[in-house]
Amino acid sequence: MPKTIPVNLQTAYDSRAAVIAYALKIVRKDAAVYGWTSADVDATLDGVDYVAAPGLDVQSWVSSAGLAVDATELTVTTDETIITRADVLAGRWNGAAFTLYRYNVQAPADGAEALGAGILGELQPRRGVYVAELRGLQQYLQQPVGAPSTKTCRARLGDAKCGVNLAGYTVTGTVDGVTSSQVFADSTRAEAADYYTAGLITWTSGLNLGLTAQVKTFGAGGDFTLSVPMLQAVQVGDTYSLIAGCTKRFDEDCVAKFSNALNFQGEPHRPTVDDLTSAPEPSA
Repeated sequence: MPKTIPVNLQTAYDSRAAVIAYALKIVRKDAAVYGWTSADVDATLDGVDYVAAPGLDVQSWVSSAGLAVDATELTVTTDETIITRADVLAGRWNGAAFTLYRYNVQAPADGAEALGAGILGELQPRRGVYVAELRGLQQYLQQPVGAPSTKTCRARLGDAKCGVNLAGYTVTGTVDGVTSSQVFADSTRAEAADYYTAGLITWTSGLNLGLTAQVKTFGAGGDFTLSVPMLQAVQVGDTYSLIAGCTKRFDEDCVAKFSNALNFQGEPHRPTVDDLTSAPEPSA
């Protein structure tokens, strides 16, 4: 289906005057909406404000007629007002949805031409700017179809394939001892060791409010070690929400812990290469 370009915008194209700019709208996974323009003045398009600062530089967008992935790079300056180092390190911008437009700087009301849409790659710091790849929607066609056979479960705890209701395995608590931003304790936790290993902790107060991390180990007595340190310091009194861990084993987790054997997404009893190549056992 051919793309429709607003009449007045097409007239601006035909004039070949230097009045055309890019506008980039980004919608993060937390539903926050941001807009940038490559022009030196702000603009409003379809109710979204596009700011000229911290500035936008988009390499030429090349769209193919086939299934090749449309891609280019986004560069924005690191002024710590919109894109902050804390948000970048926390991954809040990763996988955000974007739409790239082209419009007439002198007449934004004439409408905009949508050039492409897709997802935002990981932001990388480079000499005072952040650079990210803009990946077209064809990126999804590059994903593998189907799943390999595994002895451990391929589902994520609580997802549609797993089916476990996380409400029954989610608790809240308060930190009462801190060793570092990676190691801390809640001595009121009475669960057995390893119960929360591989679980997810989400901070509901403190400097890390809203951030989620995976628990590397959980010890009896409420000792936590995270897989990676939190971006900000963990402090006594910080509150959290915590989901039980699943290490994707059939007997220990799916059967004994979650009573969910029918939804196990793996092949725990399949023969291995060693079984297939081993010498036959002599009969008695």
